[in-house]
Amino acid sequence: MGTPLNIRDIGDARKAALEAEARARGMSIADVVREWIDAGIARTRAERARAQWLSSARAGLEDEAAHLARHGPSLARFRRV
Repeated sequence: MGTPLNIRDIGDARKAALEAEARARGMSIADVVREWIDAGIARTRAERARAQWLSSARAGLEDEAAHLARHGPSLARFRRV
């Protein structure tokens, strides 16, 4: 099932919870922890990518707002000739 994961000083309650979760899943404690770590890393990466996208979108919206303030509403900006 993989190599053991050495976790120190996490406390008896956490160790017991990990053991119970691993037993319920039929997995080793190390594999459960690796799965959770991988899921956490994936979630963090997705949140970071979303934040970068939002930042980029805000910049585009600010550009649009400035254009509207200068020139008023017009679809001509997007017309292809």
